[in-house]
Order: sequence, then structure tokens, then C-alpha cells
Amino acid sequence: MCAVGDKHRGTIRPEFDRSISIDFQGAKITSDTGFLLMREIDQRIKILSGAACQIDDPRSPLHTDHSLLQLLRQRVYQVAAGYDADHLRVDPVLRLASGKEHESGVRQSALSRLENNILATREGLKALENALNRSADTLLRRRNQRRLIIDIDSTEDPLHGKQEGAALNGYFEQVCYRPLFCFTGNGDLLGAKLRPGNAHSADGVLSLISPWLTATGLGSSNFGFGGMRHLPVPVFMSFAKAVESPT
Repeated sequence: MCAVGDKHRGTIRPEFDRSISIDFQGAKITSDTGFLLMREIDQRIKILSGAACQIDDPRSPLHTDHSLLQLLRQRVYQVAAGYDADHLRVDPVLRLASGKEHESGVRQSALSRLENNILATREGLKALENALNRSADTLLRRRNQRRLIIDIDSTEDPLHGKQEGAALNGYFEQVCYRPLFCFTGNGDLLGAKLRPGNAHSADGVLSLISPWLTATGLGSSNFGFGGMRHLPVPVFMSFAKAVESPT
């Protein structure tokens, strides 16, 4: 029987369709090509590279195998994909997207240290917030809307341990977090705020939306708001006018 395919690479290409490639190297198999799209968007807007520049890396360069930017990319991309680090660290597309290429990615233990020792600091949290704002601002500028609809809502995130901020919520009758989210009328995320489980529905709303009232320059008359049942209208309108005309 005549051999078909590339002998040097151990690849079989069927004669009936030469575009099909068959090999037995499991490390080259991936079903997560969406990583490449995430990397392309990330690089164009400079979302994570901008965040990495705002964070001081306390690690010793002599004992560091992965840059801070590579750690951020792998952590964010794997959260988007819904997998843990040890499952994805050998995925060829994730390695390519995070900048590791021929090397394996980071283990979960290293990413846990990233979250606890670097990203959980005030500087780290601010850098992540700025990264999200940079992404949302780019989207709003491209759409160039003259009127912006902002939907604000909260939900419960059930907890089953003694995490910081865990508290019993009487309405939901469980221990949870009470995160707050801010979306455009089209469903695009503008911001998010993690709150203790016993936080009032209105806690943090004004501080979450104020950057968008000032950054867009549209003025309070060009904003529409949804999901604001928990915030008294007079309080909100006074706040919006104060932001628009601080003097």
C-alpha cells in the first residue's frame, strides 16, 4: 500500500480531500479557536496590555517564567472559555493567544497567586477596572450614539464557604454576594461591582454610573436609565445634574 501524507510530520492527508489533515499528536488538537479572536480584540484595544502596564510586578525577574501580561491573558481567556488552568495549559491555541507558543501555560497554583497577591491589591483592582472601562469606551465611541440607555441591576451569587464579604441576604434567604452590573441598552457591559451579600440594592449605584455621565459628555438629558426601581428618582436626578454641572 502506498503511503499518503507528509512523512516528515507524520500527517495523513486523504486523497479525496487534501485539505483534511490527520495526525496523532494530541498536543496539537484544539476545539477553542475562539482564543484567537479574543487575542485579536484584546490586542487592538490594548485591554490587558494596558492593565499590565499599570501594575507593579513584585516577583523577581530571575525566578519568573511567565510575564505578568501572559498571566493576565491566560487567566482572562480561560475564564471566558470556562475551563481551569491545568486543563487548558497545554492547549496550542491558548498558548499561542497568551504568548507562550511552544511552552506550556501556567498552572492553577500560579494563577491563584496572581489573583491573591497582585490583582487583589488596590492597584490591581483599579487596573482591571480601567481595562473594562477602556473596552466599553472603545465600543461606545464606535457606535457614536447621541443617546445612551443604561440598565442597572443586581443579582445574587450564592456562596458555600467563608469568603470575604459573604453575608446572609434576607430576601434571597441564603449566604451570597450581591454584585451590581451596569449595561447599555444593547446588553454591552459597562461596569460591575462586587458587593457583600447584605448590601442594599442602591449601594454603589451612583459611583458605578458617574464615570459614564462624565466621560461621554452627553449630559443627563441624553441618558435613559432602566432597572432603577431601587434608587429614588429625586436623588438620582439631583446627582445627574450635579455631575453634568459641577460648578
